[in-house]
Amino acid sequence: MNNTDLSQGLVSQGLELRSDEDLLYSSDFTVLTNHRILVPNIGNRRFSMGLSDWQEAPIDESLPPQLKNGGKQSKKQFGTRLTVIGLALVLLQILPFYLVDQNLVGLLGRFFEVIYFLVSMFCLTVGVYFALGSYLTRPPHTTALFVMPGGEKDLIAFFPGWDSEEAEKMARVYRRIRRTL
Repeated sequence: MNNTDLSQGLVSQGLELRSDEDLLYSSDFTVLTNHRILVPNIGNRRFSMGLSDWQEAPIDESLPPQLKNGGKQSKKQFGTRLTVIGLALVLLQILPFYLVDQNLVGLLGRFFEVIYFLVSMFCLTVGVYFALGSYLTRPPHTTALFVMPGGEKDLIAFFPGWDSEEAEKMARVYRRIRRTL
């Protein structure tokens, strides 16, 4: 893909290059020119990420990006399975007691009943924790932090997946640009 194709993609995202700028790197997560860094404004929830609102900073006023992994792997399936097992164990103990007025687990002895209860509550609690946690945490991602030493707001770009190849490529292009300044 050449710079003309990349420039046309930027216009569709609401970005325009200045007359003295050359586009050196472009993705949905970061744009690097020979003078500026542009990243989507993730703090502005009114716009969908990558389409409308971008933050920018001069490259010569920023430090090289620090790449860090974040987020968690999803445990939805494991959490759902544990929750179902925990519910089944609890219902296996409670339903006979309410329907037949007989504690079937209690017939096996007090010690077994306590262990059974602990296992069922452990499965239920850990299952709900894993299932809800998967919905509330970010998926695995690589964060590129551009520190602005002059007291300006730092720029943050998110790339999907841990150890993102795209983030590494962007960091290499950034370092190459800084060497030419």
